[in-house]
Amino acid sequence: MVSHFTSSEVLVVTLLPNRSIEWASLRLFIIIISITTLAVGTFWAFMGFWAILVFSGLDAILVGWLLCKVFEQSYNRQVTSIYPENIKIQFGKSFPQRSWQLEKSKVLLGVADAPHPLAPIGLRIYDSQHSIELGDFLNKEDKEEALSLLKAAGLKTRTYNKNSLRPV
Repeated sequence: MVSHFTSSEVLVVTLLPNRSIEWASLRLFIIIISITTLAVGTFWAFMGFWAILVFSGLDAILVGWLLCKVFEQSYNRQVTSIYPENIKIQFGKSFPQRSWQLEKSKVLLGVADAPHPLAPIGLRIYDSQHSIELGDFLNKEDKEEALSLLKAAGLKTRTYNKNSLRPV
């Protein structure tokens, strides 16, 4: 998902992953999967195959943990603030965990061609010291929207080959 805010001096572009489920629904799904798995394991334990109960418990724990880890990644965000003289890029979840300050006149927006018509383009911001990938979690339409916003902000662009990330 791409959102943006424009004031007189700054354009702020926020990139967020699309979330297909909310936390309450995910929690309910994990509970249903766990109860079902443990019920099947309990049935087989009463039939004499007690070792299955251990594996069904491990299965419920593993599925719940993995779903929570994947859901946690959906809170990543990338915020690009474009000022008249510089660009500030911040990555993080609830607060900036990584941050870069780049001089706008020395920045190049690299656009990597999509390897397939349905695949998304690649976006990178370059300067002499940094190469920062933008929106690696975005779908094709969102990346194209982000590209048009960054181009409209006056960033110079260059097309790259996706495999080599070298200028074409």
